[in-house]
Amino acid sequence: MALNSASTSLSLSWDQQKILTGFDSVSQGPDALSLSVSPNLTGTNPANIVFAEQRTLAAAGSYTYDMTTGLTDFLGNSIALSRIFAIAVSSSSGTVVYAPGATNGLEWFLGGTSPTISIPAGAGFIFTTPTFQAISGTDKTLTLSSSAGATYKIAFLGGQ
Repeated sequence: MALNSASTSLSLSWDQQKILTGFDSVSQGPDALSLSVSPNLTGTNPANIVFAEQRTLAAAGSYTYDMTTGLTDFLGNSIALSRIFAIAVSSSSGTVVYAPGATNGLEWFLGGTSPTISIPAGAGFIFTTPTFQAISGTDKTLTLSSSAGATYKIAFLGGQ
């Protein structure tokens, strides 16, 4: 099976105005900040696999993802990632905390093993890059946890 297309995009747009008594209003916008990343799907070190799932964590629960084992695609095929290009996490209920795994943590963009990202219900987080982060035996796990319980969706764009 081949990955036919893959991209990530981020967009924030705005239009704002300040009313000034006795003067014309001051406006800015419409304006935007956006980013679209489409990593190579062929050639050397391509993005060629997607993993995605929805999971519910109990109170004080956590789940650790090992990029090299235990993952399956939508067709039930085993996935062993050797590189990762993007991750997206969204929470539909409860706060989910994203962190490198306790053992062989995937630090990637966090720059250390102790930083975390808290994602409250109704929120999401995405990190994307056109160049990959290598997955290795010492840089391969990430953990999602919740103190009060949560339901989240997660997706990785990677290569094997």
